[in-house]
Amino acid sequence: MLTCWEMAVDREELKAEIEELMRQYDVREIDGPTYAQKMMELTTSAQEQL
Repeated sequence: MLTCWEMAVDREELKAEIEELMRQYDVREIDGPTYAQKMMELTTSAQEQL
């Protein structure tokens, strides 16, 4: 089981990854379907860790 500190670190890492993904989509480095797929992968992996 994760400690509160580990969960906070994981949340910050997830937030950073989501923000980077949003940035890539915003500047058109990735397209809509790629953005959606990667976002699903991120949220699914985060849910599995809890």
